[in-house]
Amino acid sequence: MMSVPQAVLEYEDDIEAEMESQNLDESFLPVLLAVASQESGGTVPDIFQSSESLGLPPNSIGTEDSIEQGVSYFKDLTDEVGVENASDENLNIVLQAYNFGEGFISYAQENGGYSQEVAEDFSDLMAEEIGWSSYGDSNYVSNVNQYIGGTAQGEVNGEIVGDMALPLSRDAFLNDLSCDIGCYYDASAGSPHPGYDWSVPIGTPVFSMVDGTVIELSEGSPDNPRGIPLSQALSMDLGNYIRIIPDNNKGVVLSYFHMTGADNGVMVDEGMKVEKGQTIGHSGNSGKSTGDHLHVEMLVGGNYHIDSAIKFYDDMVDGLD
Repeated sequence: MMSVPQAVLEYEDDIEAEMESQNLDESFLPVLLAVASQESGGTVPDIFQSSESLGLPPNSIGTEDSIEQGVSYFKDLTDEVGVENASDENLNIVLQAYNFGEGFISYAQENGGYSQEVAEDFSDLMAEEIGWSSYGDSNYVSNVNQYIGGTAQGEVNGEIVGDMALPLSRDAFLNDLSCDIGCYYDASAGSPHPGYDWSVPIGTPVFSMVDGTVIELSEGSPDNPRGIPLSQALSMDLGNYIRIIPDNNKGVVLSYFHMTGADNGVMVDEGMKVEKGQTIGHSGNSGKSTGDHLHVEMLVGGNYHIDSAIKFYDDMVDGLD
């Protein structure tokens, strides 16, 4: 699986707004982000490569027009196929038609629906008719799908406080905080500690604090023996972790570190949408850690420095009163 490029995520709000204006179901948002990722990766203004569907030369329109036309063309295709949301089994016909053109729709319907073989046959047929050596991308569906992370499946058990959720149970959140922002100086980072640590046992459920998208993770690192020397822990990698960008603040990165190396340590994949309060994994003692705990940080731009740290603990405690 590949992550949606940051250059595409920057336009997520604009794409979502255009979908709403065209009455396109919200479940298609991850699909359209994946289409833009495959079409351009956000590296050119015409992020959806929409100019050609307007009969214009490639890359001849700006981003605003590209989004409007890209969403409009996608909606036209969903309407023609009768696909109402992203869970419809005929979505693959729509995706392949985005690349091949709407002529693929009737061809696929007459030949048993979408399949890789049907896409390849259509490509060969069109190439022969036009006299080209090849036609379109017969692997377009799989190329787009590699950017679609889907939706996390963890249960929503976290307590909601205002517009966020506690990262741990209320009891652990209030009683097990062991290190606040600035509680020690991290010489390796050249900054005081920019996050919060809770001393909770390995296997404690961890909840997403926000509605957002998983942009990065690491898993597979074992939990350390308790009480190893700090010098040994600092020589290790980051261990198992999850990074999320909130839907309502794309300039912030929310990170969870030292997740357990057990199978349920990290329960999400890159690109997945998560819901605030949703279980995303379990705490552990992996990476640069000498004992069981969870480290949570909310940093502007993801910059690991106290100047970038967002203090949320006191406000959430007040919200529990």
